[in-house]
Amino acid sequence: MTQKERSVFKFKRLEDAGYEAEMKLYHDNCIGCHTKTAASGKSAGPKVGDCRSCHIEKPKMGSNRQPIVFNKSLHFRHESAKIIRPADAKDENNCSACHHKYDKIIQKTVYGKGEEESCRYCHLQQTTKESRSIQNASHESCVSCHFQMSTIQQKAGPLRCAGCHDLSEQKKIQVVREVPRMKRNQPDKVLIAGWLNAPDASVDIIKKKMNPVAFNHVGHEKDVASCKACHHQTLKRCSECHTETGSDKGQFVRLETAMHTLKNEQSCVACHAKFQKETNCAGCHGLMAEEEPDKQSCNLCHGIEKSAIKTVPLAKELRMKIASDHLDAVSKPKPAVKDDQIPEQVDIGVIVDQYEPAKFPHRRIVKALYSRMQGTRMANYYHKESQTICMGCHHNSPPSLTPPKCASCHGKPFGAGNDGRPGLKAAYHVQCMSCHQKMKLEKPAATACAECHKERKKSSSN
Repeated sequence: MTQKERSVFKFKRLEDAGYEAEMKLYHDNCIGCHTKTAASGKSAGPKVGDCRSCHIEKPKMGSNRQPIVFNKSLHFRHESAKIIRPADAKDENNCSACHHKYDKIIQKTVYGKGEEESCRYCHLQQTTKESRSIQNASHESCVSCHFQMSTIQQKAGPLRCAGCHDLSEQKKIQVVREVPRMKRNQPDKVLIAGWLNAPDASVDIIKKKMNPVAFNHVGHEKDVASCKACHHQTLKRCSECHTETGSDKGQFVRLETAMHTLKNEQSCVACHAKFQKETNCAGCHGLMAEEEPDKQSCNLCHGIEKSAIKTVPLAKELRMKIASDHLDAVSKPKPAVKDDQIPEQVDIGVIVDQYEPAKFPHRRIVKALYSRMQGTRMANYYHKESQTICMGCHHNSPPSLTPPKCASCHGKPFGAGNDGRPGLKAAYHVQCMSCHQKMKLEKPAATACAECHKERKKSSSN
């Protein structure tokens, strides 16, 4: 149906009429059609009294509908499209063609330059008194625009449901790999700490606070699909809703929890943990217990000494400079351990029995791990020391060029009273095999015993 040159995606109505009226509308039309179809001798859908045929928690027939993500690439294509005309003639891009806010005084939607945000911040999953649901808003705005473009023979977005919501069709959507940065008054690099904005923070109070975090905002923008990956309800600073002690604006989720919880991918720690599951990282990180961060690792992020901050509140420009200087210093690739400091080969024969000692190509494996880290900003930042990479195998001990042997902690054989640590044989096999599998190394296969240690020849008896 259409209204004011826009398509309305509602069933036999232009406006919502309330629960009771809409229930009657659906029942009268759907059941009425089913009844007529059945009366003509044809197979039909549910009729009066067959409530559970439609209203069922887990229907037999599922949906393959996929949500469409309006990512940076799609945003840029719309923003730069010549056929889309902005509502504001002064708008250099097409921002005003889509973005609006509700002006309570004049009770209309208007364009607010520099206030553009995700549609989902106002248009929620369900329709509210203030705004349409995101589904209705998207269909009535986006698809209507696609229809209008098609009427003037212009190439536009999908007109059919499958064009946006079918997985195979989504894969056909053109992707712009290098998207120019979306500028929305955001900083390049900034300090994060809730107390930095406190108007009355004295020197004594600051001493008791956690060190600030230097945050590479522009770097993170490149790694996510949209701003909403982090800013889930507004583009304001995290600390405006998530305060130190919790507030109703942030649903009483404290700033510390919002940044560190593993239960929500929008937290810093949970997002980083997701990247640790990638092939190049999973060989080492896959065997590490997924738990809240080790308290000793706090300084990896909270690396700005409070002595660098002379006054509070801290000016925005000074925040950016302190953060930028720190990030430039710590993000440089660390020098690899020199070859002559890495054993070329380690013969593992402490539990020799059925097989000969395993000849472990130690140096080759270390260099392969170093090569997989190259060009990865996160790996360069968090592997603070040249020996940090050694801890992937030599775990639970400090970084060192001379770490303790595996047998120092893993006994021979497994003992029930050693805190659940595997025995030495199991420790070697789990460590090596899991790394190969998680890093998708085809050889040696986990079942190819003789490729790591040759089968021991039995001595002939006289």
